[in-house]
Amino acid sequence: MSQPPYGPPGQNPPYPQNQNQQYPQQYQQPGPPQYQQGPPPGAYGPPPGQYGGPHQGPPQYGPPPRGPGFGWGPSFGGPGGPGGPGPGWQPQRPRKKSKAPLIAILSIVGVALVGVWIIGIVKKNADNTTTPPVSPTRYTPEPTTSTSTEPTEEPTTEPPTQEPTSTETTSSTPQKPADSTIVSKNAIYKVGQMRPINCKEPKVRPTNARNAAAYWTAIKPCLDKSWAPLVAKAGYKFKAPTMTFWAGTNATGPCGSGPVNVPYYCSVNNNLYMKVDVFVESYNEYPDAESKAYARMWYTRSVAHEYGHGVQNMTGILQASDNLRYELTDYDDRMRQTRRMELQANCFAGVFLAVNKRSYPISGEMLYVWNKWVLTAGDKPEEGDHGSVASQKRFMGMSFRTGNPASCNTFAVSPKYVS
Repeated sequence: MSQPPYGPPGQNPPYPQNQNQQYPQQYQQPGPPQYQQGPPPGAYGPPPGQYGGPHQGPPQYGPPPRGPGFGWGPSFGGPGGPGGPGPGWQPQRPRKKSKAPLIAILSIVGVALVGVWIIGIVKKNADNTTTPPVSPTRYTPEPTTSTSTEPTEEPTTEPPTQEPTSTETTSSTPQKPADSTIVSKNAIYKVGQMRPINCKEPKVRPTNARNAAAYWTAIKPCLDKSWAPLVAKAGYKFKAPTMTFWAGTNATGPCGSGPVNVPYYCSVNNNLYMKVDVFVESYNEYPDAESKAYARMWYTRSVAHEYGHGVQNMTGILQASDNLRYELTDYDDRMRQTRRMELQANCFAGVFLAVNKRSYPISGEMLYVWNKWVLTAGDKPEEGDHGSVASQKRFMGMSFRTGNPASCNTFAVSPKYVS
């Protein structure tokens, strides 16, 4: 999940003020942009059972039933939270006047009558040795040739021919690496520098919801082309995320429902949920060129960040990281694990921006606001879930210089570097 803007140049409020603005209905690539109030509900189950893992099953996952998406997915409340009472809740009904005395009397009479009837049935069945019919749909095992019930270790006269069994082949099947290995020694760190694909900033300006969607729509193919060869080189199947644009204060979809103020990624359906109204609000709020450049640079980074979560999902890092976090009991340890994941997504965004900074171009005003406002945005050390300014500079700042995913191994460093 992207952080809320920290304010072009220290001015923007963290969340949009105009929350009642209306937009057209849903948009999902491909096709012309349309919008909706909140991401569409998904037609696929948990995967969640994804944010998954061994404890929840394979990842079809997005934040699982066990809790909020913690960063890359929206943070949603449980039953009784933002959405009101949870599923299955019903109000207490008033009690009716007790009829216990009457029921007790009738029960005694009924039991006596039933007892007489059962005694008659048992006596009749004791004289009846007929085998009851077996349903034709049931499986009836064939009797063996030997009638002995005693086990024997004597070989038969004709030993059975040895046939290769499936266990001989499955024994050589490599086991899945441990979650700690997946996140810290992933092959994506060894693929080398990303190649530039001459991506250019969209000419459209995000003055309204349609233009904001068009802006992100123009960037996404660049992300697809940039990451596809690296994911494949790492030995994973590349599957480009889809993208949905939405506006409003609440999201409803396969990753949960509740208040969300920023774009986010849902791995249940491998979809980027890009919130158009925050982009429009940020761009239109101040007239000066620096503020507008800030909005464009911030939300270019935002779509690249959410796409970074998609890369984590393709390479198994997202699920493995969540599995590790799920096993932790200490709050600070769990938060630190989340920061590793979020800092890496930002770092992956830096990789993409680094290799395309000349064609985009990230220079002049855009480079100025990147260095002054985007790269210096962060949480207080050890307090947030996206990382401090120092941690942002260490990873996203580094990847913006190298253009190499090797700079983004946030899972193998000391805790002091993911504050």
